[in-house]
Amino acid sequence: MDNLSELHKRLALLMQEIHKICVTNDIRYSLIGGSLIGAMRHKGFIPWDDDIDIALPWEDYKKLIKVVTNNFEHPWLSFQIAGYTKDYYNPFIKAIDNRTTFIEGYEGENPKGIFIDIFPIVCAGNTKKKAEKEFMKHRFLQSILKRKGFRFETGKLRELLMQAIGHLHSSEYWINKINKHYEECNKQKYLYSSDMDGSIKGIVPTKIFDSYKLYKFEEFEFMGVESADEYLSQVFGNYMQLPPVECRTPHHIKYINLNLPYTEYFKNNKQ
Repeated sequence: MDNLSELHKRLALLMQEIHKICVTNDIRYSLIGGSLIGAMRHKGFIPWDDDIDIALPWEDYKKLIKVVTNNFEHPWLSFQIAGYTKDYYNPFIKAIDNRTTFIEGYEGENPKGIFIDIFPIVCAGNTKKKAEKEFMKHRFLQSILKRKGFRFETGKLRELLMQAIGHLHSSEYWINKINKHYEECNKQKYLYSSDMDGSIKGIVPTKIFDSYKLYKFEEFEFMGVESADEYLSQVFGNYMQLPPVECRTPHHIKYINLNLPYTEYFKNNKQ
């Protein structure tokens, strides 16, 4: 994208709206991944980044779903949630700016606005080995759910098998399966927790998600875990060191328009 700074401004405004909802409803959240690195290293976006990711402890995540599905009204912000949003097949929430159009380029993907991904943090095990086992169980369920809406490489035996498993049951069945898995793990109050939709390196001590504070992020302040250095060091190593120049590129964006509602784009391009 030519004007990445304009995208950054719009994403920061979107994040500010989510921040307001969370603060008003006493919901804990944290910037994670590259977004938290950006807050620590750049006081905002990593200059070549093009998204924001946040994560909520499972109980807060459920609370957010309850808030935004119970007569929630906003002039331009909406939420995509599996089980609530038609033709949405990710086991995490997307917060959407309805005034914009954004297409990532996955085959079969519907247009949407620019977005922020909101992930649940789930207790996963008292040892890293146990947590890794639960992580892999989730990734299997996640893969099945996604195949209800996206096309992956075809012709390979594994892919044909995954698609066949997915079609044994409805999307609602697989969504409920994932949520039940989360509930079973979380009620154990395990010592290690994970953003199940991230990297296996993201399995970290649960205590990291106990305390939060505000971090400067562009012209705003957003929440992050108080032990941000501990979290980022475990997941990324020396996160303050810049990556090689050739790695400083945005994610793949097929199409973006910050002034066109994605519903209008869909109407104009529907075949």
